[in-house]
Amino acid sequence: MINNKIIAIIAAVITFILGSILVISIIFYFFGYPLSSVLQHQTYAFSGILVGVILASIVYGNRRKELAMNLTKVLDESLDLEIKEDYVKKFINTVQRIPPFLVNVYVDKDMNAVESFKDQITDYKSKLTDEDKMLIKRIIEMPIPELQNLLNESYLKTNLEQFKILAEPKSEPFLTLNLEELRKVLLDEED
Repeated sequence: MINNKIIAIIAAVITFILGSILVISIIFYFFGYPLSSVLQHQTYAFSGILVGVILASIVYGNRRKELAMNLTKVLDESLDLEIKEDYVKKFINTVQRIPPFLVNVYVDKDMNAVESFKDQITDYKSKLTDEDKMLIKRIIEMPIPELQNLLNESYLKTNLEQFKILAEPKSEPFLTLNLEELRKVLLDEED
């Protein structure tokens, strides 16, 4: 398992390059083509590159699996619930899509993120199981300092900057506002 994001990226790039070269060489050797004829046999070269991409994604994907395992342990212990690792992988994927600078903007301006994404949240609401609702309610009802402690632990286990930003004291008003809004939209609860 790869702990560091930079090392994971470097390992994936090296795997892509070496994997592509190796597969292209094997394909050309198998068909008896000289490597200098790559331009005439682009389909084979493209196939080798595609295999290199697949190998690189497997290498980088191992990091995401490790992040999910680490975060699942933190959440299981903190929330006293058994959370599925696949659910945590999807959550990490979602968090990674939000650039840290954007999280900072929302926090600094104390923006209502729930209102910004209300339509998507409402659409997602119909797909929630009772177990999902219980987990969300458990998180929403956590005291903010306890939630920020959980976010800090999540940052320490995953090194995702988004968790670090939300764990900072300046994020407390942002979290309070958005958890209240989430309660209204997702759980149909008023103050």
